[in-house]
Amino acid sequence: MGTGSVLRTVKFLKYFPSFDWQPYVVTITPKSYYSKDDQLLNELKVDGVKIFRTPCRGRKNLLTDNKLKRLPNEGKRLFFKRIKQFYRIPDLQKKWRKKATKLASEIIEKENIRIIFATAPPFTDLLVGADLKKKYNIPLVVDYRDSWLYSPTNFYPLPYYRYLNTKKEIEVIRTADEIITVNRRIKEYIIENYHNVRHEDVNIIPHGYDQQDFDSASTQLPRTNKMRFTYAGSFFDSISPKYFLEGLSIAINKRPEIKKKIEACFLGILSKENLQLISRYNLTELVYNPGYVNHRECIKYLLSSDILWLMIGSGKGEDVVSTVKMFEYFGARKPILACIPDGTAKSSLRHYNSVKICEPDDPEAISGLILEYYDLYSANRLPDPNEEMVLNYDVKKLTHQLVRYFEFLIDISPQSVFQEKKIITNTI
Repeated sequence: MGTGSVLRTVKFLKYFPSFDWQPYVVTITPKSYYSKDDQLLNELKVDGVKIFRTPCRGRKNLLTDNKLKRLPNEGKRLFFKRIKQFYRIPDLQKKWRKKATKLASEIIEKENIRIIFATAPPFTDLLVGADLKKKYNIPLVVDYRDSWLYSPTNFYPLPYYRYLNTKKEIEVIRTADEIITVNRRIKEYIIENYHNVRHEDVNIIPHGYDQQDFDSASTQLPRTNKMRFTYAGSFFDSISPKYFLEGLSIAINKRPEIKKKIEACFLGILSKENLQLISRYNLTELVYNPGYVNHRECIKYLLSSDILWLMIGSGKGEDVVSTVKMFEYFGARKPILACIPDGTAKSSLRHYNSVKICEPDDPEAISGLILEYYDLYSANRLPDPNEEMVLNYDVKKLTHQLVRYFEFLIDISPQSVFQEKKIITNTI
């Protein structure tokens, strides 16, 4: 599938062989989805990653049929998602647990697997990892890309549902040999909730960007001579273009002369609701929407933009969000307009230098920052990012950090002669 949520895992898998680790991946056979990125999948095939898929019902699936689902009404999507969460604990992939454990067991028994690496969400992945650890006593490394209990995308109809999820998280934490999180806030929540977990039991490996993607990308893309604001990704849950569009409309009302000198580029599928917002604010001529593009094309668009727009919704749990696109923006080394609440993302951005920050639901403040950036752009004075800080998020370096934890768990010295090192990763 082609969303940003797969990038962390895909890039780890890409670089595992560089550090003498052969990855075996257990995942689903996707029946249908809103997007598909064959380029990312082919990248893994070239790098020799071995992918095993649990079967799905029917002959047609996303691998054999290019027909994608239509993007649903966001309110309708959320409604049905929450209904399903009444009986699928910990998440909508609950039924995958048994099939994944069976397939992974076959691989472990056939190959000399040394490490189990389970990444979530969905948190069913971590339960599969715990099942395999108990069965084969192979070291288990769990990777939290989001908080199990405090993510803004989680929904607990009653306190009892949070209790059930807490029990399942305890099961994973007791079983895991190494706990990785993408940011400090998620680590703090784990330590606060489970008093037997020590500070040194949880390590942080943030999201990153792949420098090879940017080195190989061409910046020659069709565009006008306007200043381009670009947003990469989907709009879902509390992430909406509404306040940015309203802010852009306010900026144009304040200074009508900029209307023909600015454009907003949205990379991704726009729902009917969002298309209506664009029309409501009379911004149809200013908005460019190429639709869904694969990751390689997305990088080209980032490099061909002047300002990258980042949005994280305001609400419960938003302080734990480390969105993948922020680190892709770092890799592009472009100025960022960040409409985000207080939290871990804001803490990271403060060191980037080339950034302007405001609350996500304040269109007046957004309009002011749009005009500030336009004036800097017109004067050819857009700020440069903090290169030293950006280099910290190179995903190849982060992968090296991760495999050092693997080597510690199986007692392999980095200076040792080559040993056959195989890792099984379960992910959706």
